[in-house]
Amino acid sequence: METLEHPDVKIQDVMSVTPIIIRKNETVRKAAQLMKDTDVGSLIVLNEKEKIEGIITENDIVYDTVAEGLNPSEVTVQAIMSKPVYTIEGDKTILECAKIMAEEGIRRLPVTRDGEMIGIITENDILELSPALMDITREYARIRYPEDIEGYKEPEEREISGYCESCNIYSDKLVSKNSELLCPECR
Repeated sequence: METLEHPDVKIQDVMSVTPIIIRKNETVRKAAQLMKDTDVGSLIVLNEKEKIEGIITENDIVYDTVAEGLNPSEVTVQAIMSKPVYTIEGDKTILECAKIMAEEGIRRLPVTRDGEMIGIITENDILELSPALMDITREYARIRYPEDIEGYKEPEEREISGYCESCNIYSDKLVSKNSELLCPECR
C-alpha cells in the first residue's frame, strides 16, 4: 500500500521563494520570452499597486493567443491571464494545498503571508515531496465533482473485485444484478 509522505509539511518550507512576475499591461510575447529565459511555466501578474491580479501560463499563451491566430506582440497579458487567482497562506500544509489544487483544477498557487505574496507552490513541488498525495486528491476531486470532468459519464455498471455469489469464483469484473454480485459468466 502506498503511503503519504510528509502530508504535514508546511507550504512555506517547500515553495519557491522567487516567483517570476510580470505587469498586466506587458505583451504576451514578453511573457513568453520571460518564461523561456527563467525556465518557468507561469508568471504571476501584478497590477499597478503591486497586488496579484492574475496568473499567465504556457497554456494561456498557446490556447488563447497562438491557436487563435493572434499576434503575441499585440496581445496584453491582461487579456489572456487566468483570474481570479487562488492563494494559500504559507503556514498551511501540502495536504491542504493539494486539496485546493485538485478541487479547483489548478497546478500553481501563489503563497501569501498577511496578504503579501511570499512565494509560489506548484503541483511539481508537491509531487517531488509526496507523489501519492496528488493522485489521491485528484481522485477525490473526480469522485466529488464528476460532472466537472469533461466527457465524464457515470458508468452504467460498476465492476468490483470479489467472489461471484452464483459460482463462488473470484473475479475482477463483478457487477450487481438483481441484488447479487455476479461474474461475467453468470450474468
